[in-house]
Amino acid sequence: MTRTTLRIAAALTLLPLAHAAGATPMQPQETPAQEAPPQPQAAQASADAASPPPHRRAVVHNGMVRYDKPIFHNGHRVLWHGAWRDGVSSGESASAKPVGSAKPRDLLILADRADASATRMADELASAMQIGGEPVRAVSGDASATALDKAVNADSADLAIVAMDGLLDSRKSPTETGAADWRERAPYLVRLASEPIALIARRSIADIGQLAGHKVNVDTAGSANAASAAIVFSRLNIAPTWTNDPLLLALARLARGEIDAIFVVGGDDSRALADFGKDGRFHILAIPYAPALQALYCPMRLTARDQPSFIGVDEKIDTIGVTTALVAIDAPPNSPRAERLAPLAHLLLAKFDQFFGASGNFNWKGVNLAAQIADWPRFGATQAWLDENKGAPNAALETFRSLAQIAAAASEGPSGADADRLYESLMQWSGTAK
Repeated sequence: MTRTTLRIAAALTLLPLAHAAGATPMQPQETPAQEAPPQPQAAQASADAASPPPHRRAVVHNGMVRYDKPIFHNGHRVLWHGAWRDGVSSGESASAKPVGSAKPRDLLILADRADASATRMADELASAMQIGGEPVRAVSGDASATALDKAVNADSADLAIVAMDGLLDSRKSPTETGAADWRERAPYLVRLASEPIALIARRSIADIGQLAGHKVNVDTAGSANAASAAIVFSRLNIAPTWTNDPLLLALARLARGEIDAIFVVGGDDSRALADFGKDGRFHILAIPYAPALQALYCPMRLTARDQPSFIGVDEKIDTIGVTTALVAIDAPPNSPRAERLAPLAHLLLAKFDQFFGASGNFNWKGVNLAAQIADWPRFGATQAWLDENKGAPNAALETFRSLAQIAAAASEGPSGADADRLYESLMQWSGTAK
């Protein structure tokens, strides 16, 4: 066989690899393979002889690794997988890992692009973990339960800072198909501070009930912001018309009178909100802490210190807040990802005060590492660390209980039973209760 024939055969063999290298790395599961053109049998044999054995090749592009054998998902051939698998395809053992596999890619922390507070925390967390030697990067995107499901399929995130109402609401019934999945697939490493919900509207709208049939912007349809809005309004039996513009565009439309209100989670860190509304034409509507909301939200109060453009100096606006958490994505017990995330969990907890003790971000200051999320599992490595580092009983909570009982006995406070229930709630929030 001539040298020219060998060159042609080798070029034909490389065509599918060159095409695959141009695939979008963040959506490998949705990219069907492009097959190579038919090749003469003799030319294919020559190319195979000239190529190194498959088990010694590792095609890598932007941190993603190309499968070395056909893998199919939902009827499509999958070209790439995340390097968190350390080169091990689904169903393979670690001992079967190809020689020369790529190093695991950076761990990715997802934060909802519509949540300014979550985005800031993800950036600060990634920076702290990098200082501690863990390869971590923050990425922004949609973080609703539906979006997290896509992140699992695309292997595009390892951790996420999420509003827990969407995940908890996805478990409306224990028998609902897939309802229990998220409990196993997204255990929490740390419960974070609750984020207030701000409902910004024209002054002519004085009550949330007036938004029925009116346009309320909730950011992109797949955002956690939109998911929270859908839960809140449905539980209050109010049916607005949704719009899905990014915050900057929504604010411009609100100023022009094209929409009536904007629903925002985590807006305290939003520069766009801080720069808007200084003409006094807009305000923040109260959201009642109705019984239908109490399973997923907590009562919160906003003042001029929180949103000076929308709240007067002596004004107080009652609203609700949503629990947020740092969760591991698709990391059930004993999974490869849970194993990889364990060192990060230990680093975060062991050096939390060192990393965030002097932080100017109040969201970090409100974190209690042992705080629980009711009916949601804690990440295994986090629970193991807490078990090994148990502290003494919380003296402040014990003092509270004593004072509450004294006040109840003197008829100056809640009943003894109510005091004990409040005490137990505080114990659970702090992580002291078992």
